[in-house]
Amino acid sequence: MQDSRDYYKILQVKKNATPEEIKEAYRRLAREHHPDLHPGNPAAEERFKEICQAYEVLSDSVQRTLYDQQLNPTFRESHKAGKTHQDYYVRAVAKALEKDYQGAVEDYTQAIELNPHFVEAYIKRGATLYNMGDARGALKDCSQAIRLNPNSSDAYYYQGRARYKLGYTQAAIEAYTQAIAKEPDFAQAYYHRGLANNDLKELANAAEDLRKAAALFHEQGDRNGYRLAQDTLRSITGTSAKLKTSKKNPIRWVKIVLNDTFRAFFYLALNPAGGMLPGMLYLDKPQVMAVGIMFEAIANLCFVGGAYLGWREQFNSSLLDLFLVGLVPFVTLIVLVGIARLIGRCRGSLAGDIFLAGASLLPVGFLALASGISSLLGSQIMLILTVFFSCYTILMLYSGCTQIANLSEKVAALFVPMLLLVSGWLSYFAFTAIQS
Repeated sequence: MQDSRDYYKILQVKKNATPEEIKEAYRRLAREHHPDLHPGNPAAEERFKEICQAYEVLSDSVQRTLYDQQLNPTFRESHKAGKTHQDYYVRAVAKALEKDYQGAVEDYTQAIELNPHFVEAYIKRGATLYNMGDARGALKDCSQAIRLNPNSSDAYYYQGRARYKLGYTQAAIEAYTQAIAKEPDFAQAYYHRGLANNDLKELANAAEDLRKAAALFHEQGDRNGYRLAQDTLRSITGTSAKLKTSKKNPIRWVKIVLNDTFRAFFYLALNPAGGMLPGMLYLDKPQVMAVGIMFEAIANLCFVGGAYLGWREQFNSSLLDLFLVGLVPFVTLIVLVGIARLIGRCRGSLAGDIFLAGASLLPVGFLALASGISSLLGSQIMLILTVFFSCYTILMLYSGCTQIANLSEKVAALFVPMLLLVSGWLSYFAFTAIQS
């Protein structure tokens, strides 16, 4: 039965939209309606499912052709006179879905004979040959597709799959890397590159790829892919964790923590409202905790530096006393968020609370540092920085409470001002206490 929903209207694109326009519309709408941003809202979850379903159909040329034929039955009548390369291609895809791989290969071949520059037919035939166990045939088709279109991420992806099956693991990684370069949110390419890195005992790279794959699967609403990536990551985390925490290689451990911190900071700096969860999904719990502590250390050092540069003549406290005062809002946020989760019986963890607290205090630390050199910056710049960093703090706290602590939007809206007031008051009390 024909689906009455208009997928073009769901994605808010025209019927002649290009694949790039469809992908861009999907990304925008998926971010806006992702269930993690609207916990406990069935309407948002249903809307997200519609967006994913519409994208699944319109992003695939075959499904889109069939869907367009459903919308316009006269289109089908106009093609009855003779089969085109697209007709053979559509029939081949249908056969492949029914696991009639040999029939699919024959129709793909017919399509290619009618149109020797049909890149998608080469890619699909290569994927079908791969499923039939003919990795060399798949490799040949993917190489031809790349020659015709060097920007095809799918061609590089299946080239990687074929190389991996033939035992060329390093070459497979290179192909997956090319696919990711062409399509940065290619979750499957990250996942399979993670598997290849694991085979080469590049455990840190494998774990990073699998975390990235899990985050992308989650963002794209692919729950099965997300669970698969998470399960695979857990299966290798034991070895990877030992590598990272090994006392024999502390320099490598420090580099990994710094890299994780920089990457998470990058997400938050570009998107304080939507970057909290993606920045954390790349990491396992020990890493989440380490990055949260690193954020707090950076924020605290900025606070101490600002106090020393701008206010040292107004108090007699030591740098250690100031650093201890800087810990007060960090501990306060962790405790209060944990209590709120327990009362609301919300999913979450101590590691997530630490990450939330550390990340939210970063803008406060930067503002404290700026205030220490306010005489150099001037009043206008300080006003701009105050508004900017204050907004960042509120956005991070709110998104962290809804996305990481999983509080409802209504509770978070009331809870964030309370967090700011309580942590601010306790910090002021601690600061005045060290002066007495």
